[in-house]
Amino acid sequence: MRATSIVPAIMSILGFTAPAMAADVSCNGLVTSGDTMICSGFEPNWAVELSCVGGTMQSSFIDAFSGDGIQTTPGTVVFSSEDPWTFETSHGISGTIAATPGGCTDESDAVRDYTFTPTAAPGLSGPFFPFCCRMR
Repeated sequence: MRATSIVPAIMSILGFTAPAMAADVSCNGLVTSGDTMICSGFEPNWAVELSCVGGTMQSSFIDAFSGDGIQTTPGTVVFSSEDPWTFETSHGISGTIAATPGGCTDESDAVRDYTFTPTAAPGLSGPFFPFCCRMR
């Protein structure tokens, strides 16, 4: 038996489980690798997308209230806490995402499992109201 297989075998016999690899679980414990969480605001219409790409969380700001068309600007995101997830993007978006299983109903009456409460957004001033996030 190779040394690399001895530890898992002993852990299995003793009833212990090995911790999951972070890349297998998600980015920041929020978004699964390859997926995107979209938190869409309305009146005015805008959104922040959080994407887990190669084990790294990335963000995009979707602006539907400035100019003639919808503009998507890629950027970065930094999390300062998890569950609830507090973050700030390079676009000037900041706020908190909370897990609210079945507790957020969006403007189309769809029920969502995450609620985003912004504290800042580019070109907008408060007060800010919570809105739902969905996975794609």
